[in-house]
Amino acid sequence: MNFKLDVNYLDLLIKEAQAPVSDDPIKKTIQRGLQSSCSIYCKSSGKQWSGSGFHVGEGLIITAGHVVPLDETITEINVTFDNQSFFPAKFIASNPDIDTGSIYCESAKSFPKLEFGDSSGLELGDIVVVIGSPEGFHDTATVGRVSNIHQTLGDQAPSKAWQDIIFIDADILEGSSGGMVLGIDGLVYGIVMGVTGQHSDIGIGENSISPSNKIVDFISKLV
Repeated sequence: MNFKLDVNYLDLLIKEAQAPVSDDPIKKTIQRGLQSSCSIYCKSSGKQWSGSGFHVGEGLIITAGHVVPLDETITEINVTFDNQSFFPAKFIASNPDIDTGSIYCESAKSFPKLEFGDSSGLELGDIVVVIGSPEGFHDTATVGRVSNIHQTLGDQAPSKAWQDIIFIDADILEGSSGGMVLGIDGLVYGIVMGVTGQHSDIGIGENSISPSNKIVDFISKLV
């Protein structure tokens, strides 16, 4: 059986194979966030734990308040941006009412910083990217959408931090606390708090984040 490809059709196939892949805004957002994402390792007397964070400029790293809690005497903090080089950091502040904390790392100044978006402008269905270090697996990203806004747990809330929070359906894996939540514009719209609900102890429930506007206010009071 004789089979002959049309020369013009063959040329078209070659051109399509060589054509650049169209830009993926979600991938671009993840790649941007990874540059500023870090893993945080803390030690106190007889204990050690890890969390996630990100650089916001001038060596300031933002994380969850329960990663650097006020009721814990932290003796050592180290951060890594590539899971290979580790840098010492020091505790700056922690506010349990919004579950936000900050540490300072001189070496972080050499890494890109992230900026915040206005969380009051988020709408149901907006695409979000979560980047953190679940169980120490550095630079892990999940993608989803805003599933609810302005949520309050009321009398069931363990602290004031669970008032006026945002729910997302992007996976929140254990150890992601303090990780960034980005919009596809590359701005930070919140940080990971954790999972809440009747079965939150086994990771089933509402994936909750602290809105960026709370964090911006927190940072402004550090100056």
